[in-house]
Amino acid sequence: MSYVTDQKALEYLSAFGKMKKQDFSTLYPGAGAEALDLLDKILVFNPYFRLGVDDALAHPFFKKIKKAEKEVDAKEEIQIDFEKDHLDKKRLRELFLEEIAWFKKHKLADKLVK
Repeated sequence: MSYVTDQKALEYLSAFGKMKKQDFSTLYPGAGAEALDLLDKILVFNPYFRLGVDDALAHPFFKKIKKAEKEVDAKEEIQIDFEKDHLDKKRLRELFLEEIAWFKKHKLADKLVK
């Protein structure tokens, strides 16, 4: 795991021990060969050996559904407003609390409707 350089990340990962690679054909017996091959190439822990986005989208699994003539490249980088936010510890806490409050409110509303 030489590609992981953060000490806390290394400690966290070591807590799991070594895991054997899963056989996707056993996990997903109904999946086709192309789907299994794609899973095998994108679900790789080491980012240096993992299939990148462009290569994944070019994989034969998508051959039947991709329509190259409908694909366009953005002329400039796409910016989404929330990506500009500075997410320090305080702001993350605020966002978590907002999400929890929203969830509780809607869960209570669902119970009242039933």
